[in-house]
Amino acid sequence: MKWLKEESEFRELFAKAQELILIDSGCKPAQLQRFTFDDAELCTPRFLRLLQSLIDLSGDSRAYFLVLSPDPVQYFHRHFNKYPLLEIGCRDSADDYLTFLNEDPAGSPADAVGTNWSVSAIFPPGGRWFSHLLRSASDDGGRLWIPGEWVDEIIEAHSYLRAAPCATHRTPAG
Repeated sequence: MKWLKEESEFRELFAKAQELILIDSGCKPAQLQRFTFDDAELCTPRFLRLLQSLIDLSGDSRAYFLVLSPDPVQYFHRHFNKYPLLEIGCRDSADDYLTFLNEDPAGSPADAVGTNWSVSAIFPPGGRWFSHLLRSASDDGGRLWIPGEWVDEIIEAHSYLRAAPCATHRTPAG
């Protein structure tokens, strides 16, 4: 795991996250199926195992965790001189994962990226899947979008995922 610090890299990944959120909101079609989960899962070792399964299935070597709210530039970068952007590797340990999520940014433990977020996104460079997390008091603030051919394997290994109503968005027939 590591912090990504370059502004150009942050801007590129921030734009990609905004594009993916359009799929989750129904504004942009995609051939993916949506599942929900408790957003509190973010800070568990079993969620890291899910991410690593997805990274492996997609043929990527990493994924990115990006806090979208509070504002990553006006709040996080301004106060802590870094972006709330982590790279998660396919071989990272659960201890490293939890350590990075709970890292105290500049003397403010309450502002760790694993706890101080209301909206975040997780996605790999290849973009074959993504997760959009919305802080919620209910158990469905986490949304995972995956290709249909992965569903059986992912659900079998991660039974806490639930199919969402209207869970499939397809591109219009061309």
